[in-house]
Amino acid sequence: MERIGDLYEAYVNEQTNFPDSTYFYNNIPKTYGDAVEYAALMPEIKIEDKKISKLKQILTKYHESLGILTPKTKYNISKLQNGVVLAGQQATIFGGTGIIGNKISAIVNVSEISKEKGKFLVPVFLINTHDSIQPEITTIHLPNYQSSVSKAIHLPDAIDGVIANTITSNNYSWLEESLLVIRNIFSEFKSTISKDKLKLFLEKTEHILTFLRETYRSSSDLGEWMTLIWGIQTNIINDWGIVFFPTSHPEIRKMTSEGYAPFLRSRSNYIHEFNKATEKIEELGFKPTTAKKKPDYSPFFYECPNDNYRIKLSCREDNEFLYFQGKCPIDNVDYSFSVSKDNIDLSAHIKNLYPRLDTNQALLQTIIPTYIRISGPGEINYNAQVIPAVQKLGFKFPLYVKYTRILYNTPWIENFSKDPSLEPFSILTPEFFGILGSLAKARRKGEISELKERSKNLGDYINSKRLAIKIVKDKPTNLIERFKSWQYGMYDNRHQWQEVSWPWFVMAIVTGINDNIASYRRFYTKDTPVGGIGYINSML
Repeated sequence: MERIGDLYEAYVNEQTNFPDSTYFYNNIPKTYGDAVEYAALMPEIKIEDKKISKLKQILTKYHESLGILTPKTKYNISKLQNGVVLAGQQATIFGGTGIIGNKISAIVNVSEISKEKGKFLVPVFLINTHDSIQPEITTIHLPNYQSSVSKAIHLPDAIDGVIANTITSNNYSWLEESLLVIRNIFSEFKSTISKDKLKLFLEKTEHILTFLRETYRSSSDLGEWMTLIWGIQTNIINDWGIVFFPTSHPEIRKMTSEGYAPFLRSRSNYIHEFNKATEKIEELGFKPTTAKKKPDYSPFFYECPNDNYRIKLSCREDNEFLYFQGKCPIDNVDYSFSVSKDNIDLSAHIKNLYPRLDTNQALLQTIIPTYIRISGPGEINYNAQVIPAVQKLGFKFPLYVKYTRILYNTPWIENFSKDPSLEPFSILTPEFFGILGSLAKARRKGEISELKERSKNLGDYINSKRLAIKIVKDKPTNLIERFKSWQYGMYDNRHQWQEVSWPWFVMAIVTGINDNIASYRRFYTKDTPVGGIGYINSML
């Protein structure tokens, strides 16, 4: 175990002792049903009627403008004051990776459980466009039939460091060139498709390409494009009523401005507790995700008004004022301002202020009552440093629940797995399908102990295969290297899972758009263990 998130997972699956678990996470549920039970016992998060009313108006108008305001979505927006289950992701070209469908399905699962329990939590998904432009936002990677090295599509002319909400969706020549690349890539995989399924495969591929084209042409920027890609799947096709939350919306950012005040009023206390949590993680023998906070810490970034670059500010304080300063590396302009510690008023600057990773959830808590946050490994690790510090400021923070890593099957993976040389590494064996069958039976019958045991068996089996093939090193064109890339997304040393490596539509080309996120949703129940590893046996 290297990170504290590994201990979180071991606590759930192995009953491993977790010193100070309540300090870092408050409670760690073992199943999704447990998470809802814990949330019901949490103190009420009360939002001012004026704020929640305004937020409802903003979100209703936003969904209506994009054509995804279904009756169920409208109803869910009307119930926001009751509480929400939240997940989110950076907005990424072409809608991002499969992790998004997985997270959305997890919040739908929690929401439906909460409804059965009598405390309905609205499923809300953040479309994060307040981050600065970086390669994971402007690049997608596709499986390569000829090699283990991915084929990448990049958005040209995007400047690293500029805020992502500046990316517009009007580069139609780039879009058509990119769609042609996608079509050609999947054309190479035709040889793995049986003759009786080839026509269906080609139809699904063209359906995906049309869907990507039309959502792009119907949006004005990256955030809207991503919202349409997922909003149509969740709300129009599956009628789940997901509430999409545009984090960069100027009116929403104005509403959250008061959330910065506790960070500024008790800045030294926040820094002290964050660093204390960091030290406790180190004392447990784990690597913190990020470094300790320095004395010049500022709880927000500043957007350069000339070029939209997200500037990291430093903060200096004296007895009466807080002084902020930063320099834009693009135009070399220095920016500075100050606020009174006795009267913290950021209204003159709020249009240029954006939250940092550690302040974002706290600000959201001031306008939307979040009781459960569905998170990945990175968020679980990082928030062990954030939660203790933020709660010291008086915020009521959500319960952090780790979603399940999920792999999936494709015809090209299945075709390759039959090769004798892959026998030590292939997941698709009689033993594996026996585990899947037992897991499905336990899920169907609601046998909790059996479901837990079979879920653990599935995760252990997949992990053993993953670790075995991970150490294999051969030429990129070698069959084993290509299988490692396709099945696990291991096209480089940083990627190990399909859902965070390949675009969402790789699985959707197999399942079809109508069943893409529904395939993830069927994996989850109230008794599904938190975290772990799952599998979708997707077929044409």
